[in-house]
Amino acid sequence: MAMQQYQWPSPPALPPHPVAMNGHYDVADRPPAPDAPDLTKRTLAGYEMLALELSASDSPVKPLYRKFEYLNHRILLHLQDELSELEEQLRTLDEIIAQMDPTPPERPRTPVSRRGEAYSGTEIHLQRTHLLGRIFLKTEQYNRAMTAYTGLANSAHQAPAEDVEAYRQWLDKYTPLHAVETQFLQHHPGDLIAPGGSSKFTHPSPPAGEEEETLPTRKQAAAAAALAYLPIALMLPLLLFSLIPTLAGRLAVTALIAAGAFLVAAATTRIRSLLPLREWAVCGAAYVLVMAAVAGCVPVHGG
Repeated sequence: MAMQQYQWPSPPALPPHPVAMNGHYDVADRPPAPDAPDLTKRTLAGYEMLALELSASDSPVKPLYRKFEYLNHRILLHLQDELSELEEQLRTLDEIIAQMDPTPPERPRTPVSRRGEAYSGTEIHLQRTHLLGRIFLKTEQYNRAMTAYTGLANSAHQAPAEDVEAYRQWLDKYTPLHAVETQFLQHHPGDLIAPGGSSKFTHPSPPAGEEEETLPTRKQAAAAAALAYLPIALMLPLLLFSLIPTLAGRLAVTALIAAGAFLVAAATTRIRSLLPLREWAVCGAAYVLVMAAVAGCVPVHGG
């Protein structure tokens, strides 16, 4: 009875169209069309003004964008759970198909043929093929999301506080955007990042721990350079001994070569910092004594 007594509301009455004296409809006046813009000049406003400021190399305003850390994790977690669910379904189908094999457990199982399943498989085989297609699409989405997130995390760094303040002051001064669309600077300062190469902190100094780790590498490089100089310093006096007839001349050449090799090595590779000065003196004296003994063993040519 309630449905029968209910009356639908009547549609709102529309005002009648104004009719002219000649019987035709009178069209309401339309706003005039805007004049054609003057393309000889450029009026900057809105996002165009902000984009040009961010593109200027000499601008104090550096490009800053939200990383959307929370949303990235939500998406990755969602895709991860979807893939886990599909993985469980695939395991179930694999187990069902494996138990469908009539081969007795004590005998070797029948080899599986994907081609045979595609042509003469049962409904459960078709379900598994369809499930593999869904897994492929979902895995592709997950891999793209993970690659994009890790690439962003590796190529950008957190925005410096002074860059955020310079950005905010510029927006307050020129007001190119609505206040609502600039709230990402106030409400998400920890989520702001500076793209790689856009900040003055493009090449940050390594942390103290990493700098200490590079010292052994530098010492290894210096030691390798020292080993490269050592054969030359050892062989050159031996080659010259046959050309120098006197023992005094051979000793003088040995001392000069030893001093020159040390000076060149210390100036170019900073080998001197590897050992204390006293140990270098001991090594130099031992080298000179060995070369002097070799010089005495080489026959002296008579004048």
